[in-house]
Amino acid sequence: MNYDSFTTSGLYFHHHLVYQGLADFVSLDGPFYLDLIKVFYSNLRISGNGYLLSEVNKRRIKLKPDDWFNICHLKYEGRTVSFTDIPEDLPFDRDMALSFMLIPEMQGQRVRSVSDRLLHYVIVHILTPRLTNFAKLLHKDIFMLWLLKNNISINWPHHIMQHMLKCKDSDTPLSYGILITQIMQYCGVNVSADTRTTIGKRHHFSTSSLKRLNIVNVDGVWQHDCAVNDDEVQGQPQNPLHDEHGIQPDHSIGNHEEPPFQLHSHMLNRVWDGVQDLQNRMQGMEDLQGCVHGIEENLFNLTLDVNRQMAEVNLNVNLILHKLED
Repeated sequence: MNYDSFTTSGLYFHHHLVYQGLADFVSLDGPFYLDLIKVFYSNLRISGNGYLLSEVNKRRIKLKPDDWFNICHLKYEGRTVSFTDIPEDLPFDRDMALSFMLIPEMQGQRVRSVSDRLLHYVIVHILTPRLTNFAKLLHKDIFMLWLLKNNISINWPHHIMQHMLKCKDSDTPLSYGILITQIMQYCGVNVSADTRTTIGKRHHFSTSSLKRLNIVNVDGVWQHDCAVNDDEVQGQPQNPLHDEHGIQPDHSIGNHEEPPFQLHSHMLNRVWDGVQDLQNRMQGMEDLQGCVHGIEENLFNLTLDVNRQMAEVNLNVNLILHKLED
């Protein structure tokens, strides 16, 4: 990703990457070595204390938490999150999160905002690369977008290692090629004997890529091209910096439609129920305030009665004292 091209573009999505400390990671550049990366994955495992372990060219790789910052400026800190095990203290609501991502545009169609589309692009191509369905919002994508947009710090080294394990155990592309190359070099693996692959700049995700995503700048405002629909077009260049493993994903495979919105009415009902509950709570607060006013008035009247009775007691005491003196 050509991160610098977005800093003066007027777009906002990249600020979420800065908050997460991802600016250097998404900008990783350099050659990678396909055969050595396959060996790295075949020997990959994660130790019980969170160390990344592998072996390439008879060189053992042991990556400790502090090493991540030295390689790609990622700190081993933040939340360890997974869509399949969402912590109870995170107030994530899928329908509510999705409602804020879809906006009316282009003859009444509901489309994702430009910022959300670009943030989603970074997720599916760089942060958590996958083989197909790049344009489709999966449940886990909505959760990840919600985390990023709400500035919830994520433990990215942990996230990357977990995704590496999924790549190893499934048909997912062997991701993070440049990162793995730099890990191998950091750990002293000799890569000189392997064939190197270098990515051309036209494959880097930058502002020049936005036209292919049907995002155009009109009078200084980035928006969807009304002449086409919101889906990512076939044949758009993916970012091989993190998605390479010798097999190029086919963008024509998979469903590229927007996620079905049949749950929208259900979500609206939940929102309306919440509004009614809030109104009931506010009415309850007003009733409680009335009770408080009543208590205050009773206390005031009681204070007057006590003062009056005390005055009578003092008067009687003074009369008794005068009689005793006589």
